[in-house]
Amino acid sequence: MNREVMPPIKWICLLSVLIIAVSGCQAVQSSTWRTPGTGPSGVWASAGQAVSTRQLLGNTNFPAGRPVDFAAFKDRYRTVGTSPAGAVRMYFDAVYTYIDPKRRAEGAKMLRYSLHEKQGWENFPSRQTFVSRLRNPAYHYIFRSFAEGSSPENSYAMDPDNYRLMFENARQETDCILLSIRSTGADNVRLVQVQQFEDGLWYMTGSSSTYLEVRPAANQRRGGGHDADLD
Repeated sequence: MNREVMPPIKWICLLSVLIIAVSGCQAVQSSTWRTPGTGPSGVWASAGQAVSTRQLLGNTNFPAGRPVDFAAFKDRYRTVGTSPAGAVRMYFDAVYTYIDPKRRAEGAKMLRYSLHEKQGWENFPSRQTFVSRLRNPAYHYIFRSFAEGSSPENSYAMDPDNYRLMFENARQETDCILLSIRSTGADNVRLVQVQQFEDGLWYMTGSSSTYLEVRPAANQRRGGGHDADLD
């Protein structure tokens, strides 16, 4: 009896699927991986269990306006940070505060808290690209692209005190939740990672996709005779 021999390309594809299936949170975690907190027992499903996106995202009704300072931010976090989506929202509140030069000092404290980072996080080698793009106004359109209604055509115009994030999906992994959010400057959704710690709150522990390049804003495009992408 003849047996079909699986071509090498099929083995490669099968191996790729298996790698993706078992990678889980490792695909988006930062270099400062932390042990997750226990959190309230029985609230979040184990990996692979069928749970709706709405359940995994948690509350998505957020207060209007950014907190005026770190004290107000931390106070709001106690309620908004009780859901995975809330942790992402608080992260972007911190980002939009940081990129305002007049509020950078407070924004740095907010980001340290939302990232569950140690003191001096801005100087960590793993954070250098992130911090560089936070501090350079030429890259701020990347962060603004996550606000609903922004676009390359309107130069990613948005109001940091009145914006909506575009959550697409959420997936439970062994010790974290992966959320996909939409950027108006990218074709594919961006994955972020949140974890629940001992205090019962969720924190952003994988944020690298939020500062990847997107399509440039209209007011930053340049003409170029040698590059069709710049025409």
